Amino acid sequence: MDESFSNIPQFVITEQQPPIADAVDLGSDFFEFEDVESDPVLDPIIEMPAQIVQERVVEQKADPITEDIKATARKIKPFEIPAGHVELGEDDRRAVSSADFRTDEPQSFIGRIVKGRYHVTEFLGGEEESFAFLADDKLVADKMVLLRIIPDDNSYEMSGNILEEELVTLSHISHPNIARLIDSGQFTDGTRFLISEYVDALSVNDVLSIHGRLDGLRTARIIRQVANALNEVHQEGVVHRDLRPENIIVTPGENESEQAILVNFEASNGQPNEHNLGYKAPEVFDGRISTISSDVFSLAVVAYEMLTGILPFEGSTGRAMLRAQYAGLDKLPTKIRPELPAEVDRIFEKALSFDVAERYVKARDFGEAIYAALAESTTTDPVTENIDPDAIAFREGTHKMESQNQPPSEEPAWKNRSPEPPQVENARSKIIAGVGIVALLALLAIGWYYVVKNPVESEITSQTGQSNQANTQPPVSPAVADTEMPPLPRNIPQPANTNFYQNTKQNLKGDLIRNFVGFTMYYPKDWKVNGPQESAATNSRGKFIDIARLTPDGRPKEQMLVGYYPSKGTFKEDADKFPTLVKEANEILKKLLPGYQLISQGETRVNGDWRAYEVKFQGEGTSESGEKLTVWGRRLFIPAARPGVRNGFEITMLATSLADDLKSVDDVGVRGELAAILYSFEPSQNF
Repeated sequence: MDESFSNIPQFVITEQQPPIADAVDLGSDFFEFEDVESDPVLDPIIEMPAQIVQERVVEQKADPITEDIKATARKIKPFEIPAGHVELGEDDRRAVSSADFRTDEPQSFIGRIVKGRYHVTEFLGGEEESFAFLADDKLVADKMVLLRIIPDDNSYEMSGNILEEELVTLSHISHPNIARLIDSGQFTDGTRFLISEYVDALSVNDVLSIHGRLDGLRTARIIRQVANALNEVHQEGVVHRDLRPENIIVTPGENESEQAILVNFEASNGQPNEHNLGYKAPEVFDGRISTISSDVFSLAVVAYEMLTGILPFEGSTGRAMLRAQYAGLDKLPTKIRPELPAEVDRIFEKALSFDVAERYVKARDFGEAIYAALAESTTTDPVTENIDPDAIAFREGTHKMESQNQPPSEEPAWKNRSPEPPQVENARSKIIAGVGIVALLALLAIGWYYVVKNPVESEITSQTGQSNQANTQPPVSPAVADTEMPPLPRNIPQPANTNFYQNTKQNLKGDLIRNFVGFTMYYPKDWKVNGPQESAATNSRGKFIDIARLTPDGRPKEQMLVGYYPSKGTFKEDADKFPTLVKEANEILKKLLPGYQLISQGETRVNGDWRAYEVKFQGEGTSESGEKLTVWGRRLFIPAARPGVRNGFEITMLATSLADDLKSVDDVGVRGELAAILYSFEPSQNF
């Protein structure tokens, strides 16, 4: 990066900068810098055995389910099924040919139009088997879909007929726990692609990363939903082949329950690789194709990991994994979590059996068995004792479990509803609701008393002369300091000569719509506004708004940018991430600011009791005319104060020595017009 303040005594960076991992694009009109977050490079680890280990000769048994699938496979070409099209303008007409998608440069596919209908907007990532993109459906307003491109692979040839049959079947399945397959096709070179429903929520893998292992009741609910969904598609002759935590999405449902959605059908050929090694069944390592029994085995591995936080078998290669599976399940769940009922051990021993014939025949059988066993266990998980009570309340919901003695219905569960029990109101729930209402009224009374007794903050009516009030923080008691919950919402009168800004999803796209965080604030009418601007690359972060106060000749005095950062929801959970975020920011700022210095970092309070991690920095340079310019900056990372919320608020404030009444970095956001803007910043309470 060649720009420096010795050449350009202002915040402007006009040259396009190369993308840096997890960067923030701060726009071309003002001062720019990017944040990076590097990802570890994975080394190949797979060593596939040519046959089963020599220590034991396994008697090969015919799988009647697989035989039925082969016998009924029909020569149907789903790619020949016509799809809807939409006329596009000349600027959008970019033909997709065999040369348009390159596995070595997947980002170049952004902007393409697939089947005259799906406009590719963002690259989400990929593995060896497939590459995922986000696309806009031009036939349906504001509808986003998932485009998954599957490069040509010879391993598909032996089961091509089965895969084509399954695609046709999937296109006719509508199930509340399955991401719907919308369209499919292939390019001129035979490269396959799938268009499916896009589900914007956390995967089970994300939940495990954030919270660690799950409690028994939550695991039971999620696994039963997935098992019922699998059972229905299995009856139609469809096999998933790649069941793992990344492919199970968990979305909030009605009555604060959760809905599990199974994604990425037909995105894998079923062969083991470094991403799915721990979830594959023994017969797959032995060279046989994936079957219904293989799916049940994989689902059991996922359930085991959700309960214990670890995988049931260990091995860095296919051969090592096969030997571990042959030795049997040594780490029984009750050895890791003694509070679990003994029946759970027997269920997993059956579901994870090396012999196909000894496993559960149907996915539903496994789901109902694990649900019945875990529903009996109401013991508090020691791991969840450290989690905020609000998070536990969200997980558990308020609805009652179905009776364990109720026989499973033979009617497909998805025809009427997702297999979550309805809310049942009883006398106890009414009492609890009454107590909750009384507690809420008490909190409102306390809040009203606080507002009445503290009128100083609500008296701000202008953008100047408020520096000492804008960020004055009331003393925080030790009890409040340890509480992970959002402060009460504030009602801030609009100052004179200001504009009101509310961040909404309207007109957002790309990473901003997927990582949306809500907030409101006021800013002076004479400030220049730039935004929102989504990220131009998958490894960067966009910004929701960028505002600046300029000199008459267009040089910035003060500037504020509001974006997001990947969060775990609370300050405590994010504590280990803050140093990494600071390090990444330092690396970028050193390249942009001559004489860059990190002044301080640490916890602070913003607008009352919003806990934030603050970074203060500065730099200075000299222009060609000899003018000295100093830049001061503050960056605030503010978690949502809600466990499990995956994005926090990132506020960057900058000021130069051209600003009035600012003499040091300690004045940024405390004096000047930035002080009133920061004071008016109010995070949304709807997460």
